[in-house]
Parts: sequence; C-alpha cells; structure tokens
Amino acid sequence: MAIDESLKEIYEEKQHQAAYVFDPLEEVDGASRPTKRRKVSKKPNKLEAQETDARSTFQPLFAGSEDERCVRIRQQLFEKSWSQIDQRIQHILRKTNQSTLDEVTSFLQASPDHVPAGKISSAFIITGPNLASQDLLFEQLSETLLLQVDAKVVRLRSGDASNLKAVLKKIIHDVTARGTDDENDMELATGKDGRKYLNYDLEALYAHLKSNPRRHIIIAFQDSEAFESGILSDLISLFSSWLDRIPFALLFGVATSVELFQARLLKSTCQCLYGDQFDVEQSTSIIEKIFKAAVAHSEVTLRLGSSLLYNLLDRQRDQVSSISVFVSSLKYAYMCHFYANPLTVFLSDSIETEMLQDEHLEAVRCLPSFRRSVETAVEKNKVKQARLLLNNDQHLMTLLRGSLKDAHRWSLNVLQKVKILTASKNFSADCTRLYLEAISHGIDLDQIADFTDSIRRMQPTDTEVFLGQILDDMNNGDPSLGLDPWANEAEESVSLLTDMLAEVKVLQTDAEEQGNVLRSKYSGQTKVLRTTVIAQKVQLSQDTARLTEEDKSYTDLMDRLVEHLTKILGCDNAKDLCFNELWFFDMKAPYRDVFIPRPRGVVERALSRPHDYLNCSCCETKEDRVIPSFPTTAILYQLYIETGSLINVADLWSAYYAIVGEEEEEGLDERAALVLFYRGLAEMRAMGFVKQSRKKADHIAKLAWKGL
Repeated sequence: MAIDESLKEIYEEKQHQAAYVFDPLEEVDGASRPTKRRKVSKKPNKLEAQETDARSTFQPLFAGSEDERCVRIRQQLFEKSWSQIDQRIQHILRKTNQSTLDEVTSFLQASPDHVPAGKISSAFIITGPNLASQDLLFEQLSETLLLQVDAKVVRLRSGDASNLKAVLKKIIHDVTARGTDDENDMELATGKDGRKYLNYDLEALYAHLKSNPRRHIIIAFQDSEAFESGILSDLISLFSSWLDRIPFALLFGVATSVELFQARLLKSTCQCLYGDQFDVEQSTSIIEKIFKAAVAHSEVTLRLGSSLLYNLLDRQRDQVSSISVFVSSLKYAYMCHFYANPLTVFLSDSIETEMLQDEHLEAVRCLPSFRRSVETAVEKNKVKQARLLLNNDQHLMTLLRGSLKDAHRWSLNVLQKVKILTASKNFSADCTRLYLEAISHGIDLDQIADFTDSIRRMQPTDTEVFLGQILDDMNNGDPSLGLDPWANEAEESVSLLTDMLAEVKVLQTDAEEQGNVLRSKYSGQTKVLRTTVIAQKVQLSQDTARLTEEDKSYTDLMDRLVEHLTKILGCDNAKDLCFNELWFFDMKAPYRDVFIPRPRGVVERALSRPHDYLNCSCCETKEDRVIPSFPTTAILYQLYIETGSLINVADLWSAYYAIVGEEEEEGLDERAALVLFYRGLAEMRAMGFVKQSRKKADHIAKLAWKGL
C-alpha cells in the first residue's frame, strides 16, 4: 500500500508539467523496470534442424493406420529418386551453358587489346524467351569470370533498378562486400583525407579498387529489356565517364534481338558500347536432353505415362514455359505417386516382411493388373497357381519381386528398341515421341511396318550408316539414357548385322567396278516411265527397270534385314505388365489442378453449388434452386446471374430478403439480413463480380458472366 501511495503522489506532481523527464533513479522499486533481454542468435540450431529433417512430412495412409516406418520409407524413396534425377538435370544445364561461358570468357580476356579507347566491353547474350534459365547461366558466368578473368560480377535485375541511386547502391555494396554472413561486415571506402563517401558515389568504389584491384568490374543485366530505358542509358553513360578509373564491362541478357534492344537506347549511349553477340542453346534441345535424363533414363524408379508427358510437353511448347516449370512438373508427379500410393514401399530394397501390414497385401490383391493376372491363370487352367496367389502371402510376395525385376528388364528392352528405331534417318520420328508411344502403347505391327518400309527404300550408303549406327549402339550403349552395351545379350543380331554390313560394302564395290549404281527393287530408281504413241495418242505406263545380279542380292539382303527387324522390334506396353501400378504413373488430374489452375471455374462452382465444397446437409439440394440455408454470397450470386449489366441494389436487397426474411421458417430479421447482405455484396466486389456504376448512384455494374 505504501508503494501505491508513493506512485500516486509522483503522478499527481508531474501530471501538470509541460514536459516529463524520465529519471530511473526516481523509481521507487526496480521491479517495474523491464528485464534486460539477452541477444539471441538468428541462426537455426543444428540439432533442431536434424530433428526436423528426420521427421517424416508424408502422411500415413490406410485411414491413418499405416506403419510409421513405411511412411518414412516412402518419403526416403521419393527424396532419393528425385535427388538422383536432379543431379543429372543440373549437370545437363551446366554442361549446356559451357560453350557460352567459354566464348564470353575469351571475349572479356581479350577485350583490353581490341576494344577501342573510351568504349565499354559489352557481351550481348541472346537467351531467348526462357527467362527462368537465366539465373543458372548468370550464376555460372559469375563463378567462371571470378576465377578466370579476375573480375567482380554484380548481377542486376529490373526489380533492383527503381531509380539510379538504388542501382548504384547495389553495385557499390556488392563489389565492396567481403562476402561473409554478417550483414554489417562491409569495407568502408575512405579517401586519403579520411573522408567517407556516400553509398551511391562511384568515388567510393574507385577508392576501394585502389587497395583491392580487379581486372574488370562486370555489371550483368539479367533481364535487360525489362529495365527502364532512361535508367539504363544513364547508367551506361555514367560507366563510360568513369571508364578511365574503373574497368567496367557489361553483360546484357537479351530475350529478343540486339537490334530491338539497341532501338530502346539513345544513339549517344550505343556509341559508348563495343561488344559481340553470344547465343545460348535454346530450350527445345535442352528439354530433349532433360527428358532423356529424367524420364527415359534406365535408372529412374518411376515411369511416367504418355498422357501426362504429352500434357507437359504441349504446355512447354505452346505456352513457352520455362525449363524450371517442366522440372517442377516432373518432381510434382513423383511426389504425387510416392505420397498417395502406399504400395510404393515394395520398390525399396530395405523393406522387411514384418513391416508389411494386412492392408498392404489386400491392396496388392485389389490392383487391376493383379486381377488380370489371376484371370489369365484361370483361363489357362492354372487354377492352383491362381488360388495360391489369392490365399498364400509368401507366394504373392515371390510373384511381386519377380514382376519388379521383369519391369526393369522391360524398361531396358524398350530403350534398346527405341535406339534401333532412331538409328534410321529416313524414319521421321524423334526419340521422345517413340519412347512415349512404346511405353504406353507398345511397339505394334503397324509402327514396325512403317519403319521397315522406310528401311526397304534405303540407298546402300544409308543402309551402311544405319547398320553401323545399330552396331555402335549395341557395342557402346547410350550414356544419356543410362543404357549399357547389350551386344552380349544379342549375339545373334550382332553377328547377322555385321555380316550384312560387310555384304553391302562388297556389293557396292562390285557395282561400282561394273559402272552400275547399286539399288533394290524397292528403290524409286527402279521405276521408269514408258512412253507409247498409238494412233497419234501418247500413253504413259510405269515399268520396272531390269535388275543386275548385285541388285538382286541387295534386294534379298534388305528382305532378310526387314524380316529380322520385324522379329526383334515387338514390345508390350507398360499397362500389360503385372503390378505396373507400383512403378507406372499416368494421371493428369493432379498436374492440371496444380499447374493449370482454373480459379474462375472453381469460384463459380463453389457459389452455384456450395454443397460440393462445404459438404453440409443444409446446403444439399437436388435441383439448381436457391434455398435460405445457402451462404449469403451464394444466394447473391444466384440472383446476380439472372440480372442484366446494371443491377439496382434496392431490387437486389428486396429479392434477397424475400428468400431469407422472416416469412420463411427460421428466417432472419431485417437488421441481421441487412448486415449479411452488405457483407455478401462486399465479397462479390472483392472477387471482381461487381463494381460501383458511374451511370447511376444506386446501381452496381456487372463485370462477369457465368461460363464466359
């Protein structure tokens, strides 16, 4: 009580003062002072980070009854599978940019010798419309130029260039920073007189370079066409005026062309630049390489189907999506499969029998491919085997392990057949389309017939190249597909094709010695037109030229080659294999919902049929009619779609109150209904359906029509 009275006296003394001076010594007790806080590091605790990583982010399936070890195995499978793919993708992207890196590095190293005085060395890198791939390219440029050219690289984006001062601040900060984690650890450039410079003054950068000399200060404009032309011109002019003291060099990422970029700058600015143009590999060829490494590679755990991949590739081509979007789509497909399919645990080598639950085996027996396998066994009068599969878990596990091994052999077989099909230059089909058709529909007789027809019509030189390419693939494999040599597995084919290649060379040599051109009866050169004049009328008829002995031998050789290719090229599709649901994924719905969202359609459906999303009995209705239990916004939307382009708010209120008013059972009073009406109208406005009309004060304008 004594403390309270003393505080009251102090307050009464100072409440009429014009100013209050705080003096901590006047405090009666130190208990009212705030406790001194200890500075806590912002860096995350390593132990907590390890615990977070060890904790599974996948959810247990089977209605939550899935064993935690199985959940962890599924997540580990996803992370391991994707990490291997991601390493191959990053290797491809870095290797793709290597030629551009070498050219730019050579240009900057030689620039002091051939660049005229007073002009800035400039490299114009034509990146194309794929802006997202610029990050990796300019990151590699920064690393390479720092080591090989002794340069400091500052990467600028259009978002960093709100004004000239902001750009100069970033340039000076990035050049003078020591590169440590401490944000305040930055060298402070001072003059000889100890004077400090402003953080946007290039004099500070000049003072810094005196003590830390660099051969080049390279300013990289990643998305140079997004910069405001005035700021870009001012920067280039400023760099030109400091060029005798600071060795500036410029990199421009150009999406269109150098001519269009030059047209945006002042002529006086363009005269300050002296550079060259460098092209990077376009996204189409990069996507094909990524496809081989991430989709068609022999070591991938999950095979993606043609329906999903055609969607990805069509979107990549039509919408000019970035490579990162394509990679993210592949990663999302992997995550969907391992996250939502509890049977993927069978793909792991570390799965143990005691980890499996009855739900796993029951789910395996419910797979469509397993049911087809049992039905086939019954049709072949193998009733005992079918009964064992249905009743004996051990027999089922043996079949499952054998099927997974067969699936891997099938994948290698598909890749080998695709390599044979792509060895011919006369067969107009790329590797991507052939692989997708083979994995989802198999290689049928019609496709083989089209291929063999093109083989029959080959010239001897093309046949030599074709046979040589097939033998080279069999003996050396294809590292881009992870395909090992398979000559030992196909000794009969290797021997036959080798003999055919030698025979073609001998026949061609014999034909040349006799002064003839080697051809087969399927070649277009054997077809000749015969002209006959009868009764002053000219008749044209097609005839076959006479074949030499060498031509007949070559024709027989081509028939034998076609017969052998028809024999070895047949292949089943993935869905014909037992337990393909474990390692084959071909669902389009999750991908389209995430990467191709339809917010307008979703909002319209939610407002038209709120029961589909709320799943409550009060909103359920058999017909498309409005009931009072609907959410207010849904009721207003139903009235909204019946109106014209201008809506009278008073009429809308009257119609709304007629639905939810006191005349209905459990109706609302006018005050409560008006509050809900205003809130619903505000939500309609926030979603962009209505706006205030300028024509009439008591009306609102309709902005969207359903289905349009």
